[in-house]
Amino acid sequence: MKINKFIFSDQTSGWSLKGIVFDRLTLLVGASGVGKTQILKAILALKQIAGGDSISGISWNIEFETVMGQNYIWKGEYENKGKQFFIDDEDEEIKKNKPIILNEELILNNDFLINRTSSETRFQGEKTLKFSPQHSIIYILKEEDLIKPAFDGFKKVVFSDQSESQREPLKINFFNASKLRNKYKNLVNIQESDEDIRIKLYLVSRIDIKTFNKIRDRFCEIFPQVEDLRYEPMDIEDEDIPVFLKELPVIQIKEIGVPKWIQQGTISSGMFRTLIHISEMYLCQEGTVFLVDEFENSLGINCIDELTSDILYSSRQVQFIITSHHPYIINNIDFSNWKLVTRKSGVVKASPIDMFISGKSKHDKFMQLMQLKQYETGTD
Repeated sequence: MKINKFIFSDQTSGWSLKGIVFDRLTLLVGASGVGKTQILKAILALKQIAGGDSISGISWNIEFETVMGQNYIWKGEYENKGKQFFIDDEDEEIKKNKPIILNEELILNNDFLINRTSSETRFQGEKTLKFSPQHSIIYILKEEDLIKPAFDGFKKVVFSDQSESQREPLKINFFNASKLRNKYKNLVNIQESDEDIRIKLYLVSRIDIKTFNKIRDRFCEIFPQVEDLRYEPMDIEDEDIPVFLKELPVIQIKEIGVPKWIQQGTISSGMFRTLIHISEMYLCQEGTVFLVDEFENSLGINCIDELTSDILYSSRQVQFIITSHHPYIINNIDFSNWKLVTRKSGVVKASPIDMFISGKSKHDKFMQLMQLKQYETGTD
């Protein structure tokens, strides 16, 4: 999907977000602590609510469109029961204590689908049976033809943080590798699956070598010291290592002049994260919304420009909402995509940058941004 407009409030923490308009690529810039990361977390909170969670004190108004062109407006509000922490969601007493929805609306292409209060729910104007007061209507009626695209859209919101993915346990083992290969027959099947991105990369290396080679070639362009990339079992000669470990597929790179392949665990974090970001752009679902906090983390200087360009010129139906402090990223993204985030007390605003600067060249605009009082202090 693509998020167009968003308003959010959290009474439990006392902060709110004034209306923000998102583009296909939106770069949130501003001083530390103004609320850039909170904006991403607010979007993730709506993904949770669409997935069946109940969150105290939340109210929202979001407009979004699906890859098929449906335009939705979803509004809602949960009662404020203060901060809540649930360990066992199946406990009946805990279920009863979860906050309920006070009101909710869902509009499709300017037509009301749902109008809901704490006392009744109307679907296309007709009163319905009583639904669970804790769950959103998108979750409750997720199988309805008119609502399923909205539910599926929120499933495609991804918080992309690969800073620790290199150190995580392998996602593929000997026993399910062949099962995965049999399950997915082509590139579209792989892209539209919910598999981890590293599993998708493994699958495409087996099922669509042409696409895998595109990912490999782009990676080698960014890192010219790398001449090859593969996703194969490790070359292990130690007889004490069990056979099934020797047959586990892992990401490996071959550097020019280095005789041995470099295994996943010893690839630099910046290189590995770059590979994953490239893979995401080729292998994500159409309509994916990527939320990336501090895009520069773990990335090398030499690949920031390249990855930013890939985001800008991707032909996929994807959306990127990014936060960054890094001059390379800010300066490489057109100023029309910048949103300056400021905060006054608990109210966060994300304003188009042309409200503050008027330079003629990209360099002029960048320098004006760096010198803005609102950028330095985070306040209007």
